[in-house]
Amino acid sequence: NMLRLNKRLDAFQPDVILSMTEFTMGMAGLIYAKKRKIPVVTNYSTNFGMILNSYNLNVLGNALEKYLAWFHNEADMTLTPSMESQKKLENMGVFKTALFERGIDFECFDSGHRSIQYRQEAGIDDKLVLLYVGRLSPEKDLDILMDAMHRLNDHYQDQIALVITGEGPMSAELKKSMPANVLFTGYKKGRELAEIYASCDVFAFPSSFETFGNVVLEAFASGLPVIGVAKGGVKGLIRHGENGYLADPRDVESFVACVEKVITNEFLRKRFGTNGRAFAKTKSWQSVFDNLMDIFDSMQDTCDQSINDT
Repeated sequence: NMLRLNKRLDAFQPDVILSMTEFTMGMAGLIYAKKRKIPVVTNYSTNFGMILNSYNLNVLGNALEKYLAWFHNEADMTLTPSMESQKKLENMGVFKTALFERGIDFECFDSGHRSIQYRQEAGIDDKLVLLYVGRLSPEKDLDILMDAMHRLNDHYQDQIALVITGEGPMSAELKKSMPANVLFTGYKKGRELAEIYASCDVFAFPSSFETFGNVVLEAFASGLPVIGVAKGGVKGLIRHGENGYLADPRDVESFVACVEKVITNEFLRKRFGTNGRAFAKTKSWQSVFDNLMDIFDSMQDTCDQSINDT
């Protein structure tokens, strides 16, 4: 209801409008800001093109990309969480961009939450445990993880296990096709999720879809080495050979090779885990929001200068 929304915003008297989505409420915020000449900042954090491809709807890709380019070019600034997504925006013709990364809650995610009881109850106490956390959907490249697990089992079936935490449209398919040493926990959050992270040994994340990859930060904060792929926002978080490995995107052999290096080398796992934790500490929410406020301040200064010039 635009009338009710406008009344509420008029009463609030915002200095800056931040539209977090390109649709519905995001569009409402953009329209409100443009009519009242208030600085407007938009947010780009979803790779819609890859989602469409995953569901065989890429025929809609060009039209959607044109709309997104128009929407973000209407703003004074577009925020995006990684340099990779910044490049994507530039390819779409959107150049007024700034980084709005994501942070991590260190009180929640910590290696100290490792639970021997959880491992025993899950039947993985004598295993080296891989972990995936995220939505169970095609764009996450979970077919790569499934194939990788079958190949790893050819040599390490009695030594490893995989925990999958999350829900989504691929749940039934994965439960049917994954080997027996794969445990599905469903959706978890808060302390339960933090305990699962800390109780596993390696984070395996095959997705080439991410614009940032919050779960990678959560894994780092929990002291886990991370195996990801060299595409998307994850590429900007994993330092290849320092806190994890970057496999080739959509390449099962490359992903398996990276996982194998880590699961067969305890020293490497500990070094990567320590380095990952140190990296995550540079991504506090305080520093993220300090940067965001600097962006908002610059938007307000630009608007004030424009009014003075007029």
